[in-house]
Amino acid sequence: MSDTKRKLAAIVFTDIVGFTKLSSKNEPAALALLEKQRNLLKPIVEKNNGEWLKEIGDGLLLTFGTNRDAVDCAIEIQRITKEIEDLDLRIGIHQGEVVFQGSDVIGDDVNIASRIEPFASAGGIAISGRVNSSLERDPEYETMLIGSPQLKGVSQKVDVYCIISHDLPKTDITKVKAKIEKPGFQWNLLNLSGAALTLIGLLFWINLSFIGIGIADTVEVLSVAVLPFENKGEKKDDFYAYGISSDLIKDVSSTGMLRVAALADIEKLDYLEMNNDELADKLRVRYVAKGTLWKMDSVFQLSMELFDTKNSKVVWFNRWQTNWKNLATIKEDLSDEILANLNIMVTKNVEKVNVAGNPEAYEYYLKGKYKFEKKTSSEDLKVAQGMFEQAINLDSNFVNAINALGRTYHFANDYDKAEEIFNKAKDVSLRLNDKVNLASAIGALAMLDYRRGRIDDALGLMLESKSIAEEVGDKGQIAKILNNITHIYVTRGDEQKALETLLEALTIAESLDDKVALCLVNYNLAVVYAMLGDQDNPMHHTQKAYELAKEIGNLNYQAAVLLLFAADEESDKHYEDALQKYDQALKIFDELGNRSRVIYTLHRKAIVYSAMHKDSNALEISQRALNLSKELKNDPLISDSHTFVASAQNELGDKSEALQHLNQSKKINENGNNLDGLGVVSGLLANHFQEVGNLDSSMYYIKRALKIHKELGNKNEILQNLGFIAGVYLQMGNTEYAMDHLDQAMTIAKEIEDDISFNFYRFGRGYIHFRKKDYAQAMDGNMSKWYEWYTDNEKDLLKDGLLLNETIVQILRDMSIYLVCLKKLGRDVNFSQLEKLMKEIPERKYGYELNYRLYQLYDDRSYLKSSYEKIMELKSKLEKQTGENFINYDLEKEIIKAFESIS
Repeated sequence: MSDTKRKLAAIVFTDIVGFTKLSSKNEPAALALLEKQRNLLKPIVEKNNGEWLKEIGDGLLLTFGTNRDAVDCAIEIQRITKEIEDLDLRIGIHQGEVVFQGSDVIGDDVNIASRIEPFASAGGIAISGRVNSSLERDPEYETMLIGSPQLKGVSQKVDVYCIISHDLPKTDITKVKAKIEKPGFQWNLLNLSGAALTLIGLLFWINLSFIGIGIADTVEVLSVAVLPFENKGEKKDDFYAYGISSDLIKDVSSTGMLRVAALADIEKLDYLEMNNDELADKLRVRYVAKGTLWKMDSVFQLSMELFDTKNSKVVWFNRWQTNWKNLATIKEDLSDEILANLNIMVTKNVEKVNVAGNPEAYEYYLKGKYKFEKKTSSEDLKVAQGMFEQAINLDSNFVNAINALGRTYHFANDYDKAEEIFNKAKDVSLRLNDKVNLASAIGALAMLDYRRGRIDDALGLMLESKSIAEEVGDKGQIAKILNNITHIYVTRGDEQKALETLLEALTIAESLDDKVALCLVNYNLAVVYAMLGDQDNPMHHTQKAYELAKEIGNLNYQAAVLLLFAADEESDKHYEDALQKYDQALKIFDELGNRSRVIYTLHRKAIVYSAMHKDSNALEISQRALNLSKELKNDPLISDSHTFVASAQNELGDKSEALQHLNQSKKINENGNNLDGLGVVSGLLANHFQEVGNLDSSMYYIKRALKIHKELGNKNEILQNLGFIAGVYLQMGNTEYAMDHLDQAMTIAKEIEDDISFNFYRFGRGYIHFRKKDYAQAMDGNMSKWYEWYTDNEKDLLKDGLLLNETIVQILRDMSIYLVCLKKLGRDVNFSQLEKLMKEIPERKYGYELNYRLYQLYDDRSYLKSSYEKIMELKSKLEKQTGENFINYDLEKEIIKAFESIS
């Protein structure tokens, strides 16, 4: 390797604006433009005492002995190129240390210069604070501060300026597309071999059985706080005050015509000791409804008033003394009176009003609702179920209680029982023309269909539920349904549509200040933003979700947010901290009886153990999740758990056991007609068969996966499937088909702006030429472009756990091939990046090709021996003819021949 040399210099980066677009449309014209740039600019650089170090695609890396020379050269370049068609340049200048290693030019200051360049306008020049300091006393130059962005891959603060003298354009910061480091979450999103679960399982549903709450924040919109009744009787009757008040809030807010203060917000205040004006100020409402309740044996005394704080007067007051059997009817009268005195007229069909016909049923319903909403254990869940069942036994038409009971079984993951109950709620709602509860029941059935993998059925029911909610003007319900529709878009790989849907839900939830909806929509926004690669918004929405979860006192939601915090620790490679947070969430989910979340959390723990290369722990945790899934008789969870067990078995080297679990997962998805699940497991089977050398079976399954994903329109999966097919064709020696599929994959990657996949497949094009021993063609425009991209993004790719282990192995293999190609071309080889990657993965996980490439680089025969032994081990486990085919593929034959030549 060459000696390292260092020097202080003014570093200049240039870039041609719009070159990529030009290249894709007219490659000859693009190449001619590069030649013109070279011929035109080299003399200018030499005249200004500069050094033409490197051409990086369409960009240039130049150095100068002084800042003044660099700036003057840049100004002259912009003046000359202004008249040249398509040669629109952005230029960035920074002063610092340049490090030379062989033919490579590296160093933090080189990186800073490259990050500054995008802050220049087309035809403009951006400079760092260091360069600006040398110009600010010279009246010939005028500069303008752009800002101090946190540049990607740069830890130090850098002030960025643009030169605005010499007819140079100012920077429009809104048009800057710079690579900026955004602090925040970088969750495990990328796995080119097709992980069964990434972040999709983190998404949270909003149950539709109980409906909304809200708060006013403007006087233009009617707003009211309905305080819990002050219980003048015994403590044991508190559930009446809670239940009636929460039902009132639901009834009043479901009109969609006003905003109503959240019960959770009210309960945080010492509202009994506050006057109306204080309450209105704290809760941001105009009207305050308050009352008293006193139960004496079977008689209730109730009173209620509605106070207008704007006009400081009571606008309505009433008092009742009634037998407890009339309590449900009185509650309906209360909501009607509140709405009427706010001048909100709601037309109701007599059939539609869902009032418990039996007063005992209403009492049991109130008790069950109180217990379920305040639950802290699985025992509370059972008590609530018992209360709802008693209510239904006493009044079979009490659809509120039926929906509430269904919700408890859904929470407990007993989907069969939940489906039976929600279907009953649907039938009763249809018969009573109760559209509000009908929307709830249909929405709940949609959630169950999704859980079972019936994605299209789920979407149809969700849209039906949304249509009914829109018909009755129930905005709170619409927000919840939109949140749930998000799951469909994410499952189908359309995260952008998911984001748009969530933002629509957020707007509605904010207008009502529905704390439950706001909590879960913010939670899901954190997940979807992370899936889109955004690093700022996930943390913002996670913190917001956590604050809301604490506000409403919901342990289930608090535990869910713990999963997000754990994922953040995981991304930072703080694995022990991640495990600790997962265990905290696990404990809460277990105590609440939320077993589906227990299983999902176990899956997340398995991923962490795998990242730590503790594969036995990953297997143990995955097996535990599988056993629990089987107890629940939940096919989608059983299927997913089988894939986790298979992954752990594969890492431990038990390919046969891994295959059995993958086949079990395939069978479950086939029996359930779950196309989404079948597409994923088909991809996993293709990967398995490729790893064991059975390329015919691998090709069968990956083409099956591709067909499914085309039917579903999932472009992310189509992209990965096409890339995988290209790899199998190449291994079989069919370079024409391999190149064709890579081109298809790159087209989709561009379309969906998947920069990582695009560059992996660009490397793949170079690899095809490499296998043909056309090393110059392999390097130029393919591997070299990949290497530039990787070098630009190395810190981001390798830090914070952004990549899963199998993808780091792929990068390691690709880096080794890139270096072998350099060696074949007689160029200098720098091993530092390769050796950094080698430290990330245990040697036992190196594949036979990686071992062979390391042998080619280091001339260490132990790598060749490992490569040969891995090939022969794979052959021994294949059927005779398949094994013979395997060892006669080009690469495998080359490795065997190389080993035999030294034996």
